[in-house]
Amino acid sequence: MFSKLTLFAICCFVFSSCSLKKEKELAINFSTDSTAILFTGLDEVSLFRAKEQTDSLLNELVTISELNKDRATQEIAITGTMLLKNDTLAFIPNTPFVKGKTYLVQTLLNSSFGKTEDILKGDVGKTVKKQEKILLR
Repeated sequence: MFSKLTLFAICCFVFSSCSLKKEKELAINFSTDSTAILFTGLDEVSLFRAKEQTDSLLNELVTISELNKDRATQEIAITGTMLLKNDTLAFIPNTPFVKGKTYLVQTLLNSSFGKTEDILKGDVGKTVKKQEKILLR
């Protein structure tokens, strides 16, 4: 018969192995020729969203804007098309990215209400937390 300590150790091992599952990290970078922004490392849910969404809804998952240096003026939204190939999502702007400009990328891809640490601390929000990255062309 198992002791309570053995049962507790087995439970701890099972739960720790479940929580040690490595989540995919979303990578947001320019393509090698800087004509597109690539989103790699998409999790299964984000891949499903990207495949099933129409173009207008897909633009809600990803927002790209040009940042001005003085920050006093409003950000300029960049329009373009989204293409999905294998597990990489590419944003191709209608007008090319300008060298020397800074772009803010905000996305709901691979996002959640909080990470495991946030859940354990009770710091879970009511909305999904967007991921952001600033890219310099």
